[in-house]
Amino acid sequence: MLDDGLGSLFEFGGIAIGVPSGVSLVKQFEIRDAFSFDLFQGWSIVFAMTDKSKLSFGLGNAKLSKSIATFSLPAGHSCPFARECLSKANRLTGKIIDGQHCRFRCFAASQEALFPSVRRARWHNFDLLRSNPTVEKMAGLIQKSLPWGLTMVRTHVSGDYYNENYFLAWLNVAYNNPLMTFYGYTKATPFLAKYKSFLPSNFRFTASKGGTCDKLISKHRLKFAEVVFSIAEAKKKGLEIDHDDSHAFGDSGSFALLLHGSQPAGSEAGRAMSALRKEGINGYSDSANSRKSILERSLEIFITLKDGEIFLPRKAAGFKMAPKFNGVRRFVNV
Repeated sequence: MLDDGLGSLFEFGGIAIGVPSGVSLVKQFEIRDAFSFDLFQGWSIVFAMTDKSKLSFGLGNAKLSKSIATFSLPAGHSCPFARECLSKANRLTGKIIDGQHCRFRCFAASQEALFPSVRRARWHNFDLLRSNPTVEKMAGLIQKSLPWGLTMVRTHVSGDYYNENYFLAWLNVAYNNPLMTFYGYTKATPFLAKYKSFLPSNFRFTASKGGTCDKLISKHRLKFAEVVFSIAEAKKKGLEIDHDDSHAFGDSGSFALLLHGSQPAGSEAGRAMSALRKEGINGYSDSANSRKSILERSLEIFITLKDGEIFLPRKAAGFKMAPKFNGVRRFVNV
């Protein structure tokens, strides 16, 4: 372990992982009341109780490489566009309540029901972001909290873009970190559609079917992911199944995700999950991707809202959006 005063550098299997000040790594059995995250090789990232001013990030999980940083918010509570997977775990008790139109239970809500430390970590993030409600404040908070030593961030293993300012905050972080790839799944298709022409190549988000605004997916030709209950269903729909998020952060087209996580007994999803387990299909495979990221740096705001309209501060400073080249749109000096 190397501590340079800015944070600590840990090495696992030849992969260097940067952990900002206020974050520590501890053995799984040492975890008690600290904020804990996804486990890998018996270890877990824990956000130090002494520094609650930063957001908490995880490193990988059973599906993702440990070289991918992960970020989460409370399932359901931060998902205003969820419908078919809408489930919420009570903040205090962990009891799950499924939405009226829920077809299958969100696996992230089940995690929060089982692990109070996971639930606390996600609410810590949500509370901190909501106490910094402007685009500028949220972007600055995310920027200072990013793990370094990695180049890929999976946002919202749990949760989603709960409002427009929050979406723009992450978009600005992507602009400020061109060597990092930010990716994930979202049902916030109104934001993807509205800002489609402003998305940089390192901001890769897949529309998640089963939300309240699915009609925007076809209207704006958005890449999408759809949860299927069987391999046969995916084949019937002509969709490849993603097992390691490579379809999400790669350049492939739309794809399927197999149903996963605990499902209510007796439900269609529960029966489908039992059938998958009987076929020996349960969980995810690990990938061997290696990532790295840049160190913390100052933040610039490229896009925000002013009087309810899209505003580009850098345009006034001599910048404008360049025409797309090979699918990439960027800021250029003029």
